[in-house]
Amino acid sequence: MMTASFGEKGLTLVFPDELGQLEVQDLAALVADNSQAVCYFKGPNLVMQKAKADRALVFSLPVDIEPIYFKKYLTDQKVPSHQTKVLTAYLDKLTPYLDLLGYQFKPMQETPAAPAKSSGKAQYRFTKAIAEIPFYVDYDGAKAEVQWLKRNDMVIKKGAVLKQDMPLNQDGSVGFSQKFALTLRQEHADAIGSDFVTTADIHLKSVNEVGHLLYFAGTNSWLILKDQAGQTLSSHAIVK
Repeated sequence: MMTASFGEKGLTLVFPDELGQLEVQDLAALVADNSQAVCYFKGPNLVMQKAKADRALVFSLPVDIEPIYFKKYLTDQKVPSHQTKVLTAYLDKLTPYLDLLGYQFKPMQETPAAPAKSSGKAQYRFTKAIAEIPFYVDYDGAKAEVQWLKRNDMVIKKGAVLKQDMPLNQDGSVGFSQKFALTLRQEHADAIGSDFVTTADIHLKSVNEVGHLLYFAGTNSWLILKDQAGQTLSSHAIVK
């Protein structure tokens, strides 16, 4: 389970499964050494230059990953073939945590570019108008009414029905999504009845967390939450 703490360097996150740790630092007080990888972000977006950033993410990486190749890989630069496989596997495990924190590794567009087919994830934006709209889930045994109240506050209304059967990996093991979903359910156990029906409102931080708690994720939750007219949350919030 990921742990977090505040200290002199800022926010420190320690990842499970020997994935290393992350320090979110203020640029004015940036402290790092050659054993760490420093990536610059403006809000949730990776940027190429420190001058355009408002914070630094300092990664302490597993011993088999070299910091210089980690940064090159994130910015689509060539890295040795033996590092490519390691980095791909590492980021597959790390990205879900970064997604939960709102950070993304796709570099921010800094100069105008000709239209092209999008290869990145869709971007969504909270608006005050969305806060007034109730959205509904009816998917894979889960049913709920959900409202997006603030940028980092989504509420699952009392009376929601949670999916009971937990999906497993092909080898029978419990995957990351399932572990995270179980953690969320444990954190809100007081509001979940023995029949898997919620007995109180549950506040979560993201669409991702809503999908995990209700139905163990496994699909694009932006397309699962729909208003009374059947329009998806994605259609209300997507940045075009």
